[in-house]
Amino acid sequence: IAFKPDGTQIIVAAGNRVLVYDATDGDLVHSLKGHKESVFCVAYSRHGKKFASGGADKQVIIWTHKAEGILKYNHNESIQCLAYNPVTQQLASGTASDLGLWSPEQKSVSKRKALGGVRGEVGGAVKCGKVNSKILAMSWTNDGLHIALGLFSGHISIRDKFGEAGPACLKPMTAHLAALLKRAP
Repeated sequence: IAFKPDGTQIIVAAGNRVLVYDATDGDLVHSLKGHKESVFCVAYSRHGKKFASGGADKQVIIWTHKAEGILKYNHNESIQCLAYNPVTQQLASGTASDLGLWSPEQKSVSKRKALGGVRGEVGGAVKCGKVNSKILAMSWTNDGLHIALGLFSGHISIRDKFGEAGPACLKPMTAHLAALLKRAP
């Protein structure tokens, strides 16, 4: 689910469709067909002129604000998450084994392996080892220079805007987070 940046619409992944709702009255504006299997994720670009969807059919579809599918690209596995770079409008797509970066200027997709950290733990940071780990979540920095990938292994991989891994992966302090959650009302 994602809000259009101006708050006027909401897009929802529902079955094998993308539903577009008016955010003020809840009316269904569009029911978009394009995916052959379940849609898992949606994301709006910062300016709201495009949005994207991805899912079990291994496809990413980029749609215009007028609900027209303008581009499709494929991965080898289902798409788990999507995020638009707030500065360059580059679209990141995450799967079980790779990170795709679609560039609107080059109209091409580059792919990088998703690696989880396993060796050389030093003070919460872990050197990135060569262990594939499913990408479950992602978020760009406001300046668009880095993207954080939340991995199934429990690690967080920080990448540059080209998808290159930094010198370390972060391992969340799961015990600390569990203690905080127990205290929450």
